[in-house]
Amino acid sequence: MKYRLNKKDLIETLRQWNHFLRRKVRLVACGGTALTLLDIKESTKDVDFMVPDKGEFEYLVSLIKDLGYE
Repeated sequence: MKYRLNKKDLIETLRQWNHFLRRKVRLVACGGTALTLLDIKESTKDVDFMVPDKGEFEYLVSLIKDLGYE
């Protein structure tokens, strides 16, 4: 597993998640994740997203657990 993720890695992960999503989930990138996606930082060590809607959050957590994330 890579120690740091660049913008390309983050976008590819989101594309993979999107393939499995059956409804919309609004993500808000935070911290280094946001800075990496905005090309302000080259990479990030962790991925920080907020999901403002509780129902969307619970749906996303359930989905990514099913995909093997911990």
